[in-house]
Amino acid sequence: MNPSEGIFMSIAAALGPESKSFEEVRIEDYIRAYQATGRPPPPCPQEPADETQRKLLNLPPLFKPQTSLTSPPDPTMEGAATNLAILDPSQLPRGQEFRVYSNAGEKYHCISAMPEYANFCQEELRYYAYLLGNKQSPVPIAMDPFVLPVKQVVTTPPASAEESLQSLVAQPAYAKHSPEELRVAYLLHRRELTSAELIQLQNPSAFIPPSTAIAPPPPSTPIVPSTPSIPKPIFASTAPSLPKFTFGFK
Repeated sequence: MNPSEGIFMSIAAALGPESKSFEEVRIEDYIRAYQATGRPPPPCPQEPADETQRKLLNLPPLFKPQTSLTSPPDPTMEGAATNLAILDPSQLPRGQEFRVYSNAGEKYHCISAMPEYANFCQEELRYYAYLLGNKQSPVPIAMDPFVLPVKQVVTTPPASAEESLQSLVAQPAYAKHSPEELRVAYLLHRRELTSAELIQLQNPSAFIPPSTAIAPPPPSTPIVPSTPSIPKPIFASTAPSLPKFTFGFK
């Protein structure tokens, strides 16, 4: 079969453009069979193959593939190639560039539909490319059907080359404690404390420069410890809460 021919293995193509689909034909066969015999339709016999004999036996015609002849590719048509079909794998180009092939109003988005690659399937083209060590095309090829053009965004570099640290402990006032320690101190004292304040609270005798030494913050709410209660043993003797039943005897 040459690229200008097409074989259609479909009932819709064999019976005409106004024919029914596979499902419609199958449902009609079942309806007629159940109305006539109450059973599903039997398999269609393949013998005899002659159309006249099958009509005499009231058998449905056998399916035959339909061949559609199309016009040869127009060199001015979209995606058409001027090169002839390649037969020798060694003649395949280094970069297998895909172009949408159009013929008779149909567009084929498959590289094997292009006339120059019509003798190779997609797997064969990939195999021969990999055989040469070309996982990607070694030469520039057009990727417009697959990749959208990327707009070049010009970004202005920052005026300063210094790093911008997005962390609280990167500030000198909090550099001696971790974020977790500062978080616990905030939960205890209800305000943010610097490293100098935390050191002064933890060790009042530690030397703190006058510029950073401050009085410890007053507690917001005094916490009065409650006296722990010791639970009684499970088998401890306690007074019964319910009266005893003596069956009338004292």
